[in-house]
Amino acid sequence: MLNQAMPLDPRPPAVTARRTPLALRQCCDSYVCPVCDQIVELTDFRQVVWHQRPGHKPMEMDG
Repeated sequence: MLNQAMPLDPRPPAVTARRTPLALRQCCDSYVCPVCDQIVELTDFRQVVWHQRPGHKPMEMDG
């Protein structure tokens, strides 16, 4: 048994991306819109698209 070679796996090892905890990422998940001075959350696609339009008004937030 010691003289037998172990079969090698031809695939490279799987590497997973490790994301930082949400609390550490909050600093980069939003910005203040220069047109309407509303906070835009980059995690919400609707907000990002709305604030890209020139001359827009503040977005009405669903309650």
